[in-house]
Order: sequence, then structure tokens, then C-alpha cells
Amino acid sequence: MRKRKRLEDDHDHLDRWLISYSDFLTLMFTFFAALYALSTVDKEKVGQFSTSLRQAFNVIEKPVAGVEDGKKPILDEIRKSLGNIEGVSVKSDPRGLVVTLSNDTAFSSGSAEINEKIATALSSLAGILNKNPGRIVIEGHTDDVPASGPKYKSNWELSTARASSVLSSLIGQGIDPNRFIVAGYGEYRPLVSNSTEDGRAKNRRVEIVFAPSSLR
Repeated sequence: MRKRKRLEDDHDHLDRWLISYSDFLTLMFTFFAALYALSTVDKEKVGQFSTSLRQAFNVIEKPVAGVEDGKKPILDEIRKSLGNIEGVSVKSDPRGLVVTLSNDTAFSSGSAEINEKIATALSSLAGILNKNPGRIVIEGHTDDVPASGPKYKSNWELSTARASSVLSSLIGQGIDPNRFIVAGYGEYRPLVSNSTEDGRAKNRRVEIVFAPSSLR
């Protein structure tokens, strides 16, 4: 009898474990079903649902302190150095610190040769980048008008050649080549619509994206 009672007790423990596991699976299914249902509702309701979940599970969100503040001194220095140069703009975005060169200002039509004014600007930028370690990504972009010059058969080639020219200029100022990534995107990452000349002009650009290592 004692052995039989022990077997019955073991069976009861197993049943209780299965019930708890079943309850867990049911809760998880309900959670993901709710997420799926909310995928078709408006953003405000999704936000309310997310807030409720955070409160229910006692989630405390902590901002990453100092990241934006850490960018500001370098950003201010770059703006002071380049901010008054026509065709050059400086901003901060989630990728890092972004220096944008207008292709119309930096290059002649269909050319990847940097003009003298932008070469001077890149020299000033190199001085700042040299004393601030971090990854540097150079991205070439065009509008959607097909390349028509004799040297470059496509916008891919033209955008890559322009990005490479900026790379050569910065490396020539003594920046470690291992810090760079270079890409040409042609017309496939526009800032705005290419339906107007003003829009196409904004899309013709080279972006130098600097991610300071101290902020990663």
C-alpha cells in the first residue's frame, strides 16, 4: 500500500507540473495573438497596449545617458569648420554625425573629380576626424536620371566613384584607411522624391557618416 501511495503522489506532482506548463503556453499564445491582432490597428492603440504591458511586467525604461551629449562637442566643431561652405551640411542622426556634400557643388556633371573648394572642406574635416577615433562610412548617391557620360555606364558606378574620390581625399590627409567603409547606392536611397528638379538635386549627394568610437 505504501508503494502504491508513493506512485500516486508522484503522479499528482507530474500532473501539477503539466498544468503549470499548459498555463504558460496558453498565456504565451494569448500574448502573441494579441500582438497579431494589434498589427492592424492604429499606432495610438498599439502604444497604449505597449504601455500596459510595460506596467504589467514592471518594465523600467532607462535612457542611454550621455550619447547625444557626447556627440555635441564634435558636431559643434564640424559645424564651425564646415557650416558656412556652400553645398555642405552637417547633422546628427541615429547613424552618427553626417556631413553631406551636394554633388552639384562637389563635382562637375558626370565627373567624380572633387572641386577645389570641397577639397579644402575635406581637409578641414580630416583634421577633426584624425583626432577623434571611430568608424567612417562614405556613401555615394545619385538621382534617378541614367548616367550619360562616356566614363560611367550607370549610376552605381558614378556614385561609387564619387564616394571613392572622397575616400582618397581623406586618406591623403593621413586618416587610417582601416576606419573606412565605402558604398555607392546609385539612385536607390533617395532622400526625397525624384519627381522634381529640386528633389533630384537633393538626392545627388555624398554622405560622410562618422560614428565616434567613444559613443558605441
